[in-house]
Amino acid sequence: MADLDRLATRTSDGMRRTLGRLQALIAIVVLITLVIAAATFATGWWVFEASTGWIVLGGLICAIPVVAASVGWFLVRATASAAPRLFDDIRSLLSTGPSAASGVLIDHDSGVALGMQARSFGSLKSELRQRRKELPALWVGVRAITGVPGLAAIAVLGTLAVGALGTVLLIGGLID
Repeated sequence: MADLDRLATRTSDGMRRTLGRLQALIAIVVLITLVIAAATFATGWWVFEASTGWIVLGGLICAIPVVAASVGWFLVRATASAAPRLFDDIRSLLSTGPSAASGVLIDHDSGVALGMQARSFGSLKSELRQRRKELPALWVGVRAITGVPGLAAIAVLGTLAVGALGTVLLIGGLID
């Protein structure tokens, strides 16, 4: 039982550290995305002289990376309220015995926490999707760890595209 508590503590601490790093990363992505999208929208507003077409189309184009980054930020923030229950959920999952899902978190033979080195959380997500009412904190935490990097990638790539558009619009506006 002490080993189970030790494993659950180590795993929940690792997940909390990962979520903390993810929160810091996504906060920076949100700020950078917001600044670049606002600058591009303002440049398009100036170049197209506040036309309705730019307000609608430009607003949509500039909003996509901001929305992706914001959804990622809210997803990580939602885990903050569930973090105190993370230990109990992990302990509950591990106490059911070795399974494909708990194997993602813990190597039962060596007792080593694998969750931070795992290449795929697929089996864990599959089991947690079925048990999300029973293990809500773990469900939210794993969902954030697996979903936020994709949202951050969409935000970063979208920001690069929006920034390039803003640069082209600025150059076009200055030449005109």
